[in-house]
Amino acid sequence: MSKVKTNNLLTPAQAAKDLGISVATLRKYSLIVERTTENSKYFERNSQNNRLYTQKNIEDFKEMVKLSHGPKMTLETSAAQIYPTTDAKDKTETKQSDEITELQTTVSKLESENKKRELKIKDLQEELADVQKSKEELQVELDTLKQQAEEKIENNDPKKDENIKERVNEKVNDDKKGHWWNRFMG
Repeated sequence: MSKVKTNNLLTPAQAAKDLGISVATLRKYSLIVERTTENSKYFERNSQNNRLYTQKNIEDFKEMVKLSHGPKMTLETSAAQIYPTTDAKDKTETKQSDEITELQTTVSKLESENKKRELKIKDLQEELADVQKSKEELQVELDTLKQQAEEKIENNDPKKDENIKERVNEKVNDDKKGHWWNRFMG
């Protein structure tokens, strides 16, 4: 491995040497920084996915270690003082954005359900119109049969009277089988 710095980026071995620590300890510091910043890609990486460090990173690590030696301080608490954390404003904006997205989804679902209900209402209205038309046709036929019955009574023809009663009974029984609410509920 070359000891030449490329684009002012240091390999983990070079950064550890500059800090006077092991590569494993440098990795530990890096993980603390990534957790604190909530950014797993805080450090640049090479093609082998190894972290690369700037001189500013080295200075920040030194400050983090120095602060951690203070009373009631840990590496984590000192990292929180040095490294930027996610702003509360960013969290609020993200939360609001999530809520807006959720509301838009809910509105879309409600609009979809409303369209389905409107189609169902339209279908039911058409079915009701068909049933009303059938009822009117049956009423016309019943009126015709009643008129024929009255004429037969006037003519005093008993055979015709029985024939009309049979036709009326057939219509009533057919009507009971196919009543509109039976078709609607079925």
